[in-house]
Amino acid sequence: MKPIIAEMHEILKETPDVLDMEEKLQQLMFRWFSDLVGEALTLLDNPVREAKKDEGWDVETRDART
Repeated sequence: MKPIIAEMHEILKETPDVLDMEEKLQQLMFRWFSDLVGEALTLLDNPVREAKKDEGWDVETRDART
């Protein structure tokens, strides 16, 4: 994943239309936020998963967060 500032800079340089630029930046931010939330949920899920394993639970699947 490229740094967010580099991606924003590319969009600012490449997009002459302000409305189009705003839309692209908004899409970038939504994608970036969803990736971060997915990572956070995975970090929260790991300890819970291990605790439940110790209690005898069996985890059948782990769905992707993105």
